[in-house]
Amino acid sequence: MFEKKILVIDDDESMRWVIKKALEKEGYQVAVSSNAEEGLKHLDKETFPLVILDILMPGMSGLECLEEIRRRDAKSLAIVMTAQATMQNAIEAMKKGAFDYLTKPFDMDALTLIAAKAWRILELNDEVEVLKEEIREKFESVTVVGESAKMQEIFKTIGRIAERDVTVLLTGESGTGKEVIARAIHYNSHRFGKPFITVNLAAIPGDLLESELFGHEKGSFTGAASQKIGKFEQANGGTIFLDEIGDLEKNLQTKLLRVLQEKEIERVGGSGPIPMDVRILAATNSNLEQKVQEGLFRDDLFFRLNVVPIHIPPLRERREDIPLMLKFFIERGGKELGSQVSGYTEDILNLLLDYDWPGNVRELENMVKRALVMTSGKNLTPDSFPSLAKDRPGAEQVMKKNFDLCIRNNLYEFVHRMIQANAQGILKHVMERIESPLLEMVLKEVGGNQIRASQILGINRNTLRKKIKEYDIRLKNNKGDKR
Repeated sequence: MFEKKILVIDDDESMRWVIKKALEKEGYQVAVSSNAEEGLKHLDKETFPLVILDILMPGMSGLECLEEIRRRDAKSLAIVMTAQATMQNAIEAMKKGAFDYLTKPFDMDALTLIAAKAWRILELNDEVEVLKEEIREKFESVTVVGESAKMQEIFKTIGRIAERDVTVLLTGESGTGKEVIARAIHYNSHRFGKPFITVNLAAIPGDLLESELFGHEKGSFTGAASQKIGKFEQANGGTIFLDEIGDLEKNLQTKLLRVLQEKEIERVGGSGPIPMDVRILAATNSNLEQKVQEGLFRDDLFFRLNVVPIHIPPLRERREDIPLMLKFFIERGGKELGSQVSGYTEDILNLLLDYDWPGNVRELENMVKRALVMTSGKNLTPDSFPSLAKDRPGAEQVMKKNFDLCIRNNLYEFVHRMIQANAQGILKHVMERIESPLLEMVLKEVGGNQIRASQILGINRNTLRKKIKEYDIRLKNNKGDKR
């Protein structure tokens, strides 16, 4: 909070003295200047949130001085005084940004009252700025990090739709960060600074959910001892985030549809609709389109919610983000937990990259927090993640995984080209291209020993002989059937 300092600019010495004494009596620190130029020099040296100045002064006028004050600091307030109570003076003063206007002579009580009002406005503005900064810091503490192409597309989408009050449907597995994306949309919109209310629809019993969402009147049902304001009213002017929207019961789906269509809600037991200005963001980890087909979810509500769909990929599909996220969670965890850890070793990064992350980003964050608490050195190591080290895949598993990836990637390209060429019998073509080199490589590794090769391949020896003949496999330096 700033000091209660006021600058008085007036060419009348007696007026300056009277105003100074009256304001000091109210607890303000008061400085005085005899003209606009001197006042502006005073403002160069010190900050005065409130300025009281006369309009008619030698040299620069009070209105010109007011313009300069507002140009330098738009947050400051100014009270203008004049002995000429003309309409034009009043209009010009207010147009140039004056907080209020006093006509000389005036009662000092009137001035102190206006000064008190101006100071309260300054305090409220300061509180709002502090609150906004706190909200921004809170948002930054839960922000999504990612440099993968998929996440960059999501960030671009947020940039395009944040300022537009369209409904957004966020989909993705649990732990992918749907609520964080919803907060990003809210904090980058014109509703920033207004309420952001989260409701987990799956966590509230069905018989209580309507009251929780829309509120109720006193006596509307057994146990309703007083009026209750629902989540929608709490979010008025801001954003409501409806998580697990796929679990919403059919009767409440109808009421939610009305909110989207009519922009109004009705409390349980209420006598009439209440207008609502709320942006709705929804999320689900289930397939809503399938639920629509099964008759479990209203198609008209689905279309209303799905104006802008955003799918958040699981962590295993954007492993390239793991190094950046690991660094982010280490830095944030260091501040929250007082950890001295500042980095990580290459082998732990490889361990994290190999893991499939069924719990997604939430699992990674919690695992890193646990590791920060348990690690005494400067770097996270495999010992910091005992559960991962225990479940680490062996060399054979890693080999199989890499082989599967290789086969999938190349097979997709091959199949795509065959289909483009309108080829027939794709399976036969694939088998020929995979089986022949495979048999040749195995036979080469075992020195042409067909008994050993058939054991490795898992086929009988006669089948192997037929395939060798079918593919006309001839090994170099092969001196016959080695037993």
